[in-house]
Amino acid sequence: MSMWMYDDILEEQGFHNLRQEVKNLEKEYLDIRVQLRDTETNLGLDPNNEYLKAKITYLKKRQKNIEEKGPRFAADYPLEMSLFGAPHG
Repeated sequence: MSMWMYDDILEEQGFHNLRQEVKNLEKEYLDIRVQLRDTETNLGLDPNNEYLKAKITYLKKRQKNIEEKGPRFAADYPLEMSLFGAPHG
């Protein structure tokens, strides 16, 4: 916490910008996972469709790219569980 109100406003704006970036990344990741699920279902109905195979490959690359940017997306348990969940033991 700083002495000047204007310093707090700048810090708060940076936090809001970061939060918006994370929201956009989460939204994109969810969209990719839904598309991937639907495309894999469609590929099960038509296993010889080359377009669907290429789309799955593309979506998996995009998903991996987002997981590298934010490794918490690929985690088995959400970060919130370790911070706010019940203690072990």
